[in-house]
Amino acid sequence: MTTTFFRFLSPRRLAILATLLLTSIAFTGCILEESDRAHTPGSVLKQGATKQAPAEQVAFTLEAHITGYKGVGGAIDGQINPELKVKPGSEVTITLINKEAMAHDIGLESAGTKSDAIMKVDETTTFTFVATASDTYYCTIPGHRQAGMVGKLTVEGAAAAPEMVATANAPTMAHHGGGPAAGFGAALKPAKRVSIDEVGWDASDIPAPLNRTRPEKVEFVIETEEVIAEIEDGTTFELWTYNGKVPGPMLRVMEGDDVVIHLDNHESSLMPHSIDFHSATGPGGGAVYLQVPPGERRSLQFKALKAGIYVYHCATPHIPTHMARGMYGLILVEPPGGLPEVDHEYYVVQGEYYTNARPGTDGHMEEDGERLLDELPTYVLLNGRVGSITGDRAMKAEVGDTLRIFFGVGGPNLHSAFHVIGEIFDRVYPEGALLNEPLLNVQTTSVPPGGATMVEFEVDYPGSYLLVDHALSRLDKGAVGILEVSGEADESIFKGLDGLPPAGH
Repeated sequence: MTTTFFRFLSPRRLAILATLLLTSIAFTGCILEESDRAHTPGSVLKQGATKQAPAEQVAFTLEAHITGYKGVGGAIDGQINPELKVKPGSEVTITLINKEAMAHDIGLESAGTKSDAIMKVDETTTFTFVATASDTYYCTIPGHRQAGMVGKLTVEGAAAAPEMVATANAPTMAHHGGGPAAGFGAALKPAKRVSIDEVGWDASDIPAPLNRTRPEKVEFVIETEEVIAEIEDGTTFELWTYNGKVPGPMLRVMEGDDVVIHLDNHESSLMPHSIDFHSATGPGGGAVYLQVPPGERRSLQFKALKAGIYVYHCATPHIPTHMARGMYGLILVEPPGGLPEVDHEYYVVQGEYYTNARPGTDGHMEEDGERLLDELPTYVLLNGRVGSITGDRAMKAEVGDTLRIFFGVGGPNLHSAFHVIGEIFDRVYPEGALLNEPLLNVQTTSVPPGGATMVEFEVDYPGSYLLVDHALSRLDKGAVGILEVSGEADESIFKGLDGLPPAGH
């Protein structure tokens, strides 16, 4: 009968019927395939399908401390960064209790997933996942892993997790979303919208000489703020700042002054911040009293006992991370009566950034924790950003002027061989020891991380002079500033003999 039916159909109608039959078969196959897929792991279940139950459900409770996660209850009770052991396919729920007034979370390194961040003391969050492979758990807030917040998740019978490294590169979740940070040299995400127009401190912005002989009580209000800023054209990076700049403000006091510091941590911060004053005599340079949670203020008073030029910096764990985000500056303790008068004073601080791409790469940089550990900065900069002391912000003087530069190294790691190409320092006060006799006629002076110096010189000839770290490969990392000197040229001091114009330098 079927044969008879097809015999009476025209070839055109037979073709149409065959097409309809093939379409129907394909559609039926898609439904069957989708039905099978609904029962595969990791898929979205179709209505009416049954999700396969996990091997078991396991719960852990951890307290979050900057020094490590502390186990609560059961076999992990009281252990720091306990090994969490589960069976393959287990549904694991971690309850995290924050025990500090700072942001904490917990994430899995290989899986690239994490919990919500919690900010307040005794605030909790839960983090649930299916354990299919051994992994490393850690706090993804910048610097917290390095401070000790890292442990092992062990899935029985599965391959071991990669060796746990406290300083390994980690996702940086402050102000931005999840996922592991890209490795060094990987394509960057687009540059972010900046939260501050200019992050570099102007070298000419310096407090006036005190010109007094009697000690006083002096007060400063400093605010810490976490910002997104351009560190060169087209490249953004998250910086942690004092008063929204890198370096922080230069403070000027006199020997014998009672110095009062009010440190405010901006309410938008995710991290606590602090200050260690190298000019203060007392535990932590004052940092023991100046650990400030977000949105709060802490205050300190210390007596400036010794004249000199000193570094201050953040001393909140992980300290190198805070410093490598820009948290440093200088405080000048003048001797009674002040310093000899000069025509110009300038403020310059060298520091380092450790990013996941080289200078000149457009996009948003992340911190590279491995490079920080290995002391391999991608940027070495004067006053916070590429070109901070160039163009309209270059240092300026006239022929015959005397200059004084307060120069420090915020680090956190590299020494600087401070040099002005084409000039000789008339006087150098090594280590910022202002009461010692200065060194005379110095070409280059070495300044250690966490150290400072004061140099003075007269400018004798017009032109552009480069401020550099004479480890000159650092020029390519941004370590250069410019001193522009105007005035009449004295050919008895300097001239070419071939009748040619000066070449660029």
